[in-house]
Amino acid sequence: MDHLTNIKDIEQAMAANRLCLFYIKAPDCGVCNVMLTKVEQMAEGIPSIYSFYTDITEEPLIAGRFLVYSGPTVLLLMDGKEVYRASRFIDVEELKYNINRYSKI
Repeated sequence: MDHLTNIKDIEQAMAANRLCLFYIKAPDCGVCNVMLTKVEQMAEGIPSIYSFYTDITEEPLIAGRFLVYSGPTVLLLMDGKEVYRASRFIDVEELKYNINRYSKI
């Protein structure tokens, strides 16, 4: 999972990849760090998706651009459009199901 730190890189990654998994975390959030590890391990097993994460404090424009109000938040994007979102309590199995579903399209 790549660590992107500015909005320009994030938007380029979204434009260059058909299916993206975008994980947004807060700096001093224990849940964010634990879930990042779980989501990262899950994403490693799926070669059809480009996954990346950022810290909400590294790029303040993310909150407004993606309407993120709490961490952790995970977004599944297809062709640059959001198709799935989960915040706070992320069900990794549900996320994996949706990734598999959209990767077949």
